[in-house]
Amino acid sequence: MFDWAKLKTDKPQASTVRGRSLEELFRLQRGPLIRFAAARLKDDAEAEEIVQEAFIRFQNKYDVANTASPEALLARIIANLVIDKVRERNARAAREDAWGKANTAGADDDMSASVSVDPSRALVAKQELAAAMQALEELPKKTRQIFLLHRFEELSHAEISERTGIPKSTIEKHMIRAIKALAISRSQRQ
Repeated sequence: MFDWAKLKTDKPQASTVRGRSLEELFRLQRGPLIRFAAARLKDDAEAEEIVQEAFIRFQNKYDVANTASPEALLARIIANLVIDKVRERNARAAREDAWGKANTAGADDDMSASVSVDPSRALVAKQELAAAMQALEELPKKTRQIFLLHRFEELSHAEISERTGIPKSTIEKHMIRAIKALAISRSQRQ
């Protein structure tokens, strides 16, 4: 449930919107607003956080008594927060993928450059693959599973979250751990 202590207490709590207090507005609009945010985010916990943040922003920036349509204003605040959250997710995923590709690329690049297979290159690639597999085997089971689902089965973080029941933020942390382990393994071989 919402923590009313987060709201500023310097504004009078007696302010009302068409006879309703901010707390009553929260009780009446919380469910529909969470559904609104959850439909866009596909994450109930994040939707709850967004709605709470929207009410805090509403209370901090607007005079409750002078707001003509608080429901519409709250929906607009939530829509903007959802856009920000989606941008943040996309930026984080792009950074992670770029970092991972930059730090794990190369083993297959040498092989694709030539049509004929040089035995020494094949041996090096085989050794690099064995070392990468060893590094993956040393990872915790969950981290290895998440890495394999993302990199080899090409599942998104959201799909992995649905399949495993693990929150997306935790999946991102497992991916970073796996990518770092592979990068360290590779740097030790060079």
